[in-house]
Amino acid sequence: MKKRVLAAIVSCAITASLFAGCAAAGGTAAAPAAPAEAAEAAAESVEEAAEEVTEAAAEAVEEVTETAEAAAEWDGDITEIKVILSDIRGVAEHADHVVAAMNEITESTIGVHADILFVGMGDYATQVGLALASGEQVDICSLGFGSTSFNGMYANGQLTDLTDLLAEEAPGLLEEMGDYIYADSVNGRIYGVPPFRNYASSAYLIMRTDILEELGLLEKAKALTKWSEFEEIMAEVDEKTDVTPLGDGNETPYQLGIIFNGDEFTDSISFDWLGDTYQVVYTDENGVISSLPEFEPYRVGLERVRGWYDKGWIYKDAPTTSDHVDTIMKTGVTFATIQTSEIGVETAKMEATGYPITCVELQKNVVGSSAVSRFGLAVPITAEEPEAAARWLNALYTDPRLENLIVWGLEDTDYVVKDGVAAYPDNVTAANVTYHSVDFMYGNYFNALPWEGNTADFRQVSMDNLLAALYPLTLASRSTSATFPMSLPCSTRSTTSI
Repeated sequence: MKKRVLAAIVSCAITASLFAGCAAAGGTAAAPAAPAEAAEAAAESVEEAAEEVTEAAAEAVEEVTETAEAAAEWDGDITEIKVILSDIRGVAEHADHVVAAMNEITESTIGVHADILFVGMGDYATQVGLALASGEQVDICSLGFGSTSFNGMYANGQLTDLTDLLAEEAPGLLEEMGDYIYADSVNGRIYGVPPFRNYASSAYLIMRTDILEELGLLEKAKALTKWSEFEEIMAEVDEKTDVTPLGDGNETPYQLGIIFNGDEFTDSISFDWLGDTYQVVYTDENGVISSLPEFEPYRVGLERVRGWYDKGWIYKDAPTTSDHVDTIMKTGVTFATIQTSEIGVETAKMEATGYPITCVELQKNVVGSSAVSRFGLAVPITAEEPEAAARWLNALYTDPRLENLIVWGLEDTDYVVKDGVAAYPDNVTAANVTYHSVDFMYGNYFNALPWEGNTADFRQVSMDNLLAALYPLTLASRSTSATFPMSLPCSTRSTTSI
């Protein structure tokens, strides 16, 4: 529409200038001018005509832009929705300015005001469970772990069928997600929206570089290939520092679909964990499901970790604390963790903990439905404004302004943009920033600015990494020509085991 209007106006301007030139040439005139004078007059006429066309084009663009912006403004009533989000970074007490900025956008574009409550991961399941049990209005909530996982909430009949709502209110979200949207579906009906992010993840050993340098162990750490070698490092950390070697507890022998079996990291076993956060299910390469605790390699991993705990190498409160391992490391009491993450993990963990980080990849994950659906969003059955909730989800997944607000905070307050990446402002660090969350939990990861330490094209690099993990045959033709953000065509996406 914009192009047609602009073309028509420019065409009229050109036509008018030609008629003006004809009238000047064909009207009653004095004796013909000398050739040089005629050329000069012609040049001036062409220049004037060009200026007229340029002015007309500029006016047309301005008019079309103003029309489009006016059309985007919401002219109906403002609907208030209640949103409860799982908070992995402890932003709850400092999120008011971010929520206000998000509402300024969504009230004017989609007519929705979101009352957002961030709840720490340790209290999230309890608080959401109580809210839903009492019939409290909750229009959107995070899909977490256990009772608040997709499997748990669906089994308890707590999720709204979003299939028709998304088609009507969130077409942009559906276009972005493609077939990944069906990771949170049953019998073809959609009950949740996964975060759109790089699903090609691995388990990593994450260590504080400053301690490795202090002990002269940095090169040894970078070359690790065995658990016995890592045990030697933990022994030195335990002997020569006042820091606990490892911050993990229950998940150390098992990183959501990876079992750390033999001594070699390459002995690890990856499998589709089917969303089982209780560590009960094992699925073999043929899709046969059995009991994880009865699987011998799992027992081997448990015995190894029990030995570490008995030696005092594992943070003593790890089995009971609700704090994330990054938060524990940030306090300076632990040296290392074992976590699942994606490329860019060093930068992500450095800004999360405040320490320079050295990472060693342990094992790649299987990309199954559980990897995609983790940390999604859903509309519970107690929602009072499901249509508005769907519009808000659509905006979150398609508007980069909202994505950057919810992950990095308010520009020039919580972050600044330097050479195409987000970074802390002057005199602001991970320790004193007002608001700073994570880019993999909410909405569309690919719409967020990369964080400092990554390159400006990091999101495209992440997409290429995802393509390489899932569709190696199509990577070459896509990574070099795609304009980002992008969605994968359904014909390609349908090859995944989602």
